[in-house]
Amino acid sequence: MDSIVKEIGIKNRINQLMLESKAENEKKARQEKYINYQKVQKQNRIFNLIELEVQNAKFLLTRGYAYKDITAEIHQLKEWEEFAVKGIVGKKFRVMTDRNLSSTSILLDELLKRTSNRLKKISVENQQLSRTQEKIDSLVAEKNLYYVPIDSVAREIYRLQSLKMNTDINLISERLKNAVDSIQTLEIMGDQLKFKIESDIIENDRLRKLEVDQLFTKKVPVFERLDIKKLMIEDPLTFSLKTNYLVLYFYLINNKNSILMMLILIIGTAVYFKLQKRKFLDLGYEKNMLFNIYILNSPIATALLAVLNLYQFVLPMPPLIFSIIAWTISTIALTIMMWKSINTFIWKIWVAIFLLNLVAFFDIIILIHFVGESFLILAINCLGIGIGVYAFKNRAQIQRKVYFWYIIIATIFQFFSFYYLLNGHYNLGKFLMTKAVYTIIVVFSLYSTFIIVKEINLISKILEADDEDEPKKTLNGIPHQFTLGFYLILFLCWFLLMIRNTYTFQNFVDPFRNTISEPRSIGNITFTFENILTFIVVILLSSFLARVVSFLASDNQIIKNKNKTKNFGSWLFLSRITIVTLGVLLAFASAGIPLDKITLIISALGVGIGFGMQSLVNNLISGLIIAFEKPVSLDDIIEVGTQSGKMKSIGIRSSVVTTFDGADVIIPNGELLNQNLTNWTLGSSSRRSEIRFGVAYGTDLELTKKLLFEILEKNENVLMKPMPAIWFTRFGDSSIDLVLKYWISHFDFDNETRSEMIIAIDKTLKENNIVIPFSQQDIHIINKEIEPEPDSEPEI
Repeated sequence: MDSIVKEIGIKNRINQLMLESKAENEKKARQEKYINYQKVQKQNRIFNLIELEVQNAKFLLTRGYAYKDITAEIHQLKEWEEFAVKGIVGKKFRVMTDRNLSSTSILLDELLKRTSNRLKKISVENQQLSRTQEKIDSLVAEKNLYYVPIDSVAREIYRLQSLKMNTDINLISERLKNAVDSIQTLEIMGDQLKFKIESDIIENDRLRKLEVDQLFTKKVPVFERLDIKKLMIEDPLTFSLKTNYLVLYFYLINNKNSILMMLILIIGTAVYFKLQKRKFLDLGYEKNMLFNIYILNSPIATALLAVLNLYQFVLPMPPLIFSIIAWTISTIALTIMMWKSINTFIWKIWVAIFLLNLVAFFDIIILIHFVGESFLILAINCLGIGIGVYAFKNRAQIQRKVYFWYIIIATIFQFFSFYYLLNGHYNLGKFLMTKAVYTIIVVFSLYSTFIIVKEINLISKILEADDEDEPKKTLNGIPHQFTLGFYLILFLCWFLLMIRNTYTFQNFVDPFRNTISEPRSIGNITFTFENILTFIVVILLSSFLARVVSFLASDNQIIKNKNKTKNFGSWLFLSRITIVTLGVLLAFASAGIPLDKITLIISALGVGIGFGMQSLVNNLISGLIIAFEKPVSLDDIIEVGTQSGKMKSIGIRSSVVTTFDGADVIIPNGELLNQNLTNWTLGSSSRRSEIRFGVAYGTDLELTKKLLFEILEKNENVLMKPMPAIWFTRFGDSSIDLVLKYWISHFDFDNETRSEMIIAIDKTLKENNIVIPFSQQDIHIINKEIEPEPDSEPEI
């Protein structure tokens, strides 16, 4: 029995072990299957990632990289670098001119900036391709990629995927390698060029500093003839023209927005001055009455002079070639302005200065010293000294003494220029000659610009005080007497313009420019003080233009054509809105503020509008509706609520109505549209008027009607179409009542015409013995005695 039990236990044990073994085998099989599945899934993900990176690499390579264009650009930059440092680095010119060193400094700075920008773009492209290659290499190095699946179907799929991957990688890796090698070659070329330019800048700055330090001590063979071939250039003039062209070209390209804004200001200011001149001519002034006012005498030349002279203080450090071109244009404009408005002596002086400026302009262009140029400088010195001596002898004829004193200063500069040049100090002599010539040019131009600014205020006062019935007289210009503060400002402006292009001033200003150009951060926002200043300047300029247009829109002195006035006012209003909008957008763009930041600002404004700016937005939108729909225009006669008068101006937020009592009432644009608006002159300026009165009983009514028609026909303000009407309306208490209804040509003539008609009617009726009775009433007073009643008791 025990053996049977033991045998059964052994069998059970064997069965248990067999089950456990089977379960263990199934467990291992399932685990292996799961692990195989995980490896296949991870392998597929790697294949997908490789495919994605291969597609990205194909996109980068298909997009292409302008290797030839960039290579050509680098070679162009290298060619410009070699041209800029010719005679400065390596084999040097015997006479180092300050103008050439200054121009070379500008060119090298520009070439360094362009090379650095190009290297940044090359680096970005190199990083994109290299990063793509690294990702592909790292994915290919994954060990799970090389796991061979156990399942036959999965193994076949793996074989096909591996074959496709190897084909794609072999193709793309070769192309990526070639692209990366090409870009790295460009990067090496750019780095070499950048290092060369930086070395040139150091050498050029050393030479400039040396020339400044030796300005009064260093002597050179000014009048010794040189072999042009030793200068390493074919022609000094050609070399100078090309250098000046490059300097000017780079400056215009880098500051195209500022230059464009200056041109817009010139055009806008010229239009404004032309409109002002047209107003005076329409008021009855003759052209010969306007000679003493620059704005009215030569509007275009005046606008050109004023904007050029004021805007040059806004432009970022213009090179000397740009400044002398601007001053030469100012000289031409000022010559046109003074053509008939200056006395003969000053005109002779100015013509001599103008011709001297042209000669000096030619000399300043020359950057390489040669003997002929030295004699040209001496000739300019002699002419300048001669002009100064002539002015000194006839100083009593110079009314504006500021001209005289600066002519004397320029003459002193010319004398010292002559002296130092003869003693071999070439750079000092040419520097003094340049400042002598442009001292007079700048002072004349600045002084005239300040006069123009005062004339703008003067002509507005003349227009406000003008009476159309008064005879017109010749307008007097701005008086010659100015305050001490004005002359101090004139001196500071002149001094700044004279030293702005010098090495010493630039060394003083450069740290400040670097400070305001340095990027700063507040949280995630990056900004520079230069961008902030640019933003403020653009906003101020657009506001100035809008104010000029606002002045035109609010000026109602001239009303010659009603329809033109309406259209003109509406277009001016729309122009103001356009100027402000473009000014804001240009300010954001000039300051470098991205559009997503503008979107955030607009969103914030939207929240503010929803909470507390509904009224303001309502008025702004109403202003736009008024501009486009035109329910009211300038000089219309309107009634709004309890207010009535003439529309003086239409603003962005509010409009101004001048009442007949002379008060200016400011009405928000929203109220103009929300209230009942009566416009007496919207469709036509004509108006129907009437006069009521009566004639005595017994009057010949036919004769009366005939006489009244004759009176209506004689009055020039009464229109015959539509025909006037005379109606006898009723038999009154003391007269036969009648009414005259007639149309007048303009609303403004209503009261005047009514007065003339009443006077004429009264006179005519009296001459024909027709009586206009006044109201009469008979009053009858009845006196009746009051007797006491019989029952009443006597009073005690």
